Amino acid sequence: MNLVRFLRKNLKGTPIQKFVQRVENFCAFNLPSVYTYLWKLHNEVKIKDCGKNILIEMQNSPPVLRPKKQFDYSISLPLNFETDFIEKKVAAVVHIFYPELAAEIKKLLQNIPGKVDVYISTVSAEKKSELEKIFSDFDKGKVCIKIFENRGRDIAPAFVGFKEIYKNYDLCVHLHSKKSPHAASRLFSWRDYLYKNLLGSEEIVRGIFKIMENPKVGIVFPQYFTQIRISINWGENFFEVKNFLSRLKIEIGDIPVLEFPAGSMFWFKPVALSPLLNSGITFSDFPEELGQTDGTLAHAIERSFLFIARSAGFSWIKICTHEKDNGATPVLKSDSQVELEKNILRCLQSQ
Repeated sequence: MNLVRFLRKNLKGTPIQKFVQRVENFCAFNLPSVYTYLWKLHNEVKIKDCGKNILIEMQNSPPVLRPKKQFDYSISLPLNFETDFIEKKVAAVVHIFYPELAAEIKKLLQNIPGKVDVYISTVSAEKKSELEKIFSDFDKGKVCIKIFENRGRDIAPAFVGFKEIYKNYDLCVHLHSKKSPHAASRLFSWRDYLYKNLLGSEEIVRGIFKIMENPKVGIVFPQYFTQIRISINWGENFFEVKNFLSRLKIEIGDIPVLEFPAGSMFWFKPVALSPLLNSGITFSDFPEELGQTDGTLAHAIERSFLFIARSAGFSWIKICTHEKDNGATPVLKSDSQVELEKNILRCLQSQ
């Protein structure tokens, strides 16, 4: 038994354990290579070279294939050239469990060029009332706020509760009021990272729209936040993913390459997720909310989005708005439309 596991198992709640957690959190932000080393020690990770991918084997989790860092491309935003704006029918689908984040989300939605309709889900009349006050002066499009039962986190409200709206839109952005309370000290800036990559400025959103003009691109999401990159694995979800995708008549094999929009915030074309929207899932398919951190249908669907898009004939693009946040992966800059098209093709060919 290695030292990290011994400390975690035998010294839980003690000052020494708290010190170990503080060291790990410090390393996650300031010494990511050290944090990765500690994580691999704790999980007894074995890595095998498989060409463009690596095979990762660890305790208590099925093996996972992941792209090597040198092939894990993202496109730099904003783009380094002027783009024409072609107005799209756009919707923002937002789950707000924490109304204290609503004003920030509303401000970010102002960065979407043109009109945008906003569909907000929450879990109580009290929260709905608070959200109605915050969004009362939103003037870029209609605002629809609905109460749904507290199941399926942000996933069930968006893709069950609001599933009928998508036929009316060309592009959608899926957001939620993320807090990650199970690892708040390590992941407190993850939400801000996702928000800024998806909606940080009008220029960023215009770049996303330009990328999504490519008919093969169905989903755009941020390159992995450095502190969670090492955690891009199946966790307790592999068999749940296989069972769910089988329900959609999508087969993925025993060790597929795993990519997904970690944090479940992303831009998408509704047609790319049509198998999910037409799946017939209901709120009752999701477990009651008990503070689960893994292993639920919502976690499985988060890991299924790109398999679903691929089954519908679409691929995806990762984006990066600050090169220092790229986790040492290649960021492709575009100084012209021609260069952007080449970069998109490079990303698609690496998948």
